[in-house]
Amino acid sequence: MKPVILAEKPSQAKAYADAFSVRKHEGFLEINPCPIFPAGAFITWGVGHLVELKEPHAYNPAWKRWSLGSLPILPERYEFQVAKGKFKQFQVVKKLIRGTNTVINACDVDISP
Repeated sequence: MKPVILAEKPSQAKAYADAFSVRKHEGFLEINPCPIFPAGAFITWGVGHLVELKEPHAYNPAWKRWSLGSLPILPERYEFQVAKGKFKQFQVVKKLIRGTNTVINACDVDISP
């Protein structure tokens, strides 16, 4: 199985890919076999957040119009949805991840000083 490298955005994926010989595909790049990845690898990316929490009203219609008095809004179980306009890239990432046993998180690290 080829490892999947997940970058945060397309420009970051391209920067990683510049170190390798790659083939371009829709939504991902394929690293040709090399000393670091003898079987090759895939590089794919998010485009911002691919998945997000559902809006409060998706849990309870009464939360469509809320006030300070109704806070905190705490559903029994949090649910997620694919972000608007990002379904196609989500499907690419999902397919690649399901087809591997190794995922390399190459996203930005958010560390506050």
